[in-house]
Amino acid sequence: MHANLSLQQAPPFSVPARFLVSAPVFGLLAALVLLWHGPDIISSRWNPPMLAVTHLLTLGFLAMSMLGAMLQLMPVLMGMVIPRPVLFSSIIHTPLVLGSLSLAAAWLLQYRWLFLVAMLLLGFTFAVFVMVAAERLLRSVSRHITRTMMLLALLALLLTAGLGIYLAAGYVGETFAVARQLTDLHLSWGLLGWVFMLVMAVAYQVIPMFQITDDYPKWHQRWLGWLLFVLLLALSLTWFYPLAGLQALLGVLLAACLLVFALNTLWLLHRRRRTLPDTTMKFWQLAMASLIALVFIRGIAMLAGIELPALLTGVLMIAGFAMTAVNGMMYKIIPFLIWLHLSARNKDLRDAGRREQQVKVPHMRKIIPENAGLWQFRIHFAALVLLALATCWPAWFFYPAVLLFALAQGFLLYNLLNAVRFYGAKRTALQAVL
Repeated sequence: MHANLSLQQAPPFSVPARFLVSAPVFGLLAALVLLWHGPDIISSRWNPPMLAVTHLLTLGFLAMSMLGAMLQLMPVLMGMVIPRPVLFSSIIHTPLVLGSLSLAAAWLLQYRWLFLVAMLLLGFTFAVFVMVAAERLLRSVSRHITRTMMLLALLALLLTAGLGIYLAAGYVGETFAVARQLTDLHLSWGLLGWVFMLVMAVAYQVIPMFQITDDYPKWHQRWLGWLLFVLLLALSLTWFYPLAGLQALLGVLLAACLLVFALNTLWLLHRRRRTLPDTTMKFWQLAMASLIALVFIRGIAMLAGIELPALLTGVLMIAGFAMTAVNGMMYKIIPFLIWLHLSARNKDLRDAGRREQQVKVPHMRKIIPENAGLWQFRIHFAALVLLALATCWPAWFFYPAVLLFALAQGFLLYNLLNAVRFYGAKRTALQAVL
């Protein structure tokens, strides 16, 4: 059963909106860096411009949108109250934007002092957010599995940030050597611990709620997140005490966790009780298909002794799974928030006996028209396919892939800004009569 919604605890619209609207801007910046440097940028994952692109997507798009979503979902799903949410969101949003830009610029320009600036800004952002969010979650009366999963995801975020700061310290001066052997561990905690576990936590709520499906199986909700976390801890130990056989076994078990979540999600969506077509469902299906493709491609390559293109895994995990799932959730979160806040304002007018002064609140599906979301999904899907092909044949597919990716990010930004403008116009009309 999904948790009871505490709609009265929802923060002001500006709190999550500033994060969600900022995310596709970083997607566009990543596309611009790719276009500027051309196909050679994807020849190695260690290229400084490629590292800049990776962090524009993981920090600028993913962390930005996921922190914004948590600021909305924690009060609504967990019944928590975040003190002074507008101020708190500003304290988090500003250094996250500046830190993400500083880190990308540090790799592009190779200025050591920018790495230090990024370390301070991002370290502050994640430390403050994790402390406040974890304290609120621990005090929450809710005992739903989403609460536990969010706590585990926050711990994974803290470990990811700590490893990232340690790695960045190697670029600042001579005190620390660049510990590249920890890069894969940093990625594992970031993508599998923080991103994947938070997507799972949100999916346990929003898929049954918005897609009208059954709940995830109880065993799935109770054990999968803990198993994933324990496996990541065990994998971390193998980086300090190398055991090749154990690393391979842990990799197989982690892949099995991804596969279980993807297949269960697709099965629930297949059996959904809502018959209306839904763009968000298409994003979820594409995200799960990307996970399945990732598991099978890596499995076949390992069995056949084939070396995969350097960035294929990143394309499938970051753009294919994570960005796709987040993109789809935006088309539910933003319209839901607008509908919720406008409906609350209308209720205030009704309670004051001023029904004639209410504004018309359209259905959520009309706040961001379904057709607009569908076209953006099609462009995103095409970009994802071409990006995957570009990792194998960059001379043929690189520029079409990046141009389509930029178009998809621009279309997403356009759709979100249209929704924000709609809310602003309605809110102005309400303020005129209140």
